[in-house]
Amino acid sequence: MFSSSPTRLWLLRLVFCPLVCLAFDFDPVPSLAFAAEPANDSPPAADKSAESFELRDGDRIVLLGNTLVERDQAHGFLETTLTERFHGRRLVFRNLGWSGDTVWGEARALFGTPADGYQSLKESVAAAGPTVIFVGYGTNESFAGAAGLPRFVEQFNRLLDELDRTKARIVLLSPLREEDLGRPLPDPTEQNERLKVYTDAIRQLAAKRGYRFVDLFDRVIPSAKPPDPTKFLAGLDMLHRIVPLRSCALTDDEMHLTERGYYNLAEVIETELLGPKRWSLSLDMRSGKIETAGCHAMAAARPSGDSFRLSVTDDRLPLPFPPTDPSAAGVFGAGRTVQVAGLPAGRYGLSIGGKSVAVGNAAEWGAGISVHSGPSFDAAEQLRLLINRKNRLFFSRWRPENVTYLFLFRKHEQGQNAVEIPKFDPLVAEAERQILVAAVPLPQTYELKPVAPSDTTGNKEGSGK
Repeated sequence: MFSSSPTRLWLLRLVFCPLVCLAFDFDPVPSLAFAAEPANDSPPAADKSAESFELRDGDRIVLLGNTLVERDQAHGFLETTLTERFHGRRLVFRNLGWSGDTVWGEARALFGTPADGYQSLKESVAAAGPTVIFVGYGTNESFAGAAGLPRFVEQFNRLLDELDRTKARIVLLSPLREEDLGRPLPDPTEQNERLKVYTDAIRQLAAKRGYRFVDLFDRVIPSAKPPDPTKFLAGLDMLHRIVPLRSCALTDDEMHLTERGYYNLAEVIETELLGPKRWSLSLDMRSGKIETAGCHAMAAARPSGDSFRLSVTDDRLPLPFPPTDPSAAGVFGAGRTVQVAGLPAGRYGLSIGGKSVAVGNAAEWGAGISVHSGPSFDAAEQLRLLINRKNRLFFSRWRPENVTYLFLFRKHEQGQNAVEIPKFDPLVAEAERQILVAAVPLPQTYELKPVAPSDTTGNKEGSGK
């Protein structure tokens, strides 16, 4: 009955995931409000927060760390949201993450010694010429527990001394909490206690060295316990086998983020460093008064009693929702609120750039409707895809799959082909030129007009304020 095709699996996930989570009174994803709450009672890190964080024209941003960092390039949400926030500035991002890496860099050793791996780490960073470095370590090291903490701190300080030589602005990222997905997967309670100890140590390092610190441990993955299947409806066991509760999760295996998890990661990092994004459009049909946040609007003509047309230009593009998980649009609450006061009774449809995006009655428009689609979201997704393509090109340049034959102990067989690798450079540069252009928001026409009572076209979300 249940096919394993992507379409049917997505439909199952979309239908059953919210149903199961609601039945268990379980919030599958922390909201942005949760992300903005203080993590604990610890005093704020004495970093460079007195200076407003920004990416400057010409900045070269390096992402350095372990699996969390390396896999981010497959999704691109963090780079996308920072590119959008500072559109018009020539920014270069280089993802130098390496799966399984630690502050000793031994995962980068290939066929050499741990010392070779650390040397490779230093050389990769130096070659990137960074002016900003995001550093994410501590997850793998935390398995050593409290006994391994002094050695970790000592080596992290050594690494940060090396990174300071670049004169880059440094941001330290904490490890993630492990997500409790229920049995038969391991109970992560003890490991999370170790991760919390390492998170606190990294926070203290950031304070002592004057770096910015982003607490991912308390913000990306919620601390809520998983639901207990024995307390749910009879027959859930069959549903449990078909649509696991893990489909609601932010990780694949309690540790490694899903696409939705990386979306949330990007939102948390941006919010922590730059503050929350806000976008709203409010129009009073009686007075013609327009109020905006996150955009600029100009009326093409004075609004009539039941319709209007506006030219709206965003200050920045939105962060596109995970394409394989569009249900995240409602969960993350990252829509754009359009409020229209003074409409006569009836139903009204909003189109943006000729695309219908929302339908509601006069009362709903008066309260505000959240919009989760439209040309700006489409443009943002195209930008993300460009960024992902650029990252694939750079990865092939930096870590070619046949590196052993090109540069290492079997280069006597195919080393002549190493001349091909620098040819990725102009391809990366062209992709970055396209990204610079694609990140600029374009004016869009917003049009509201009456629709038939039966018309439900669009993505009405009800009151979104």
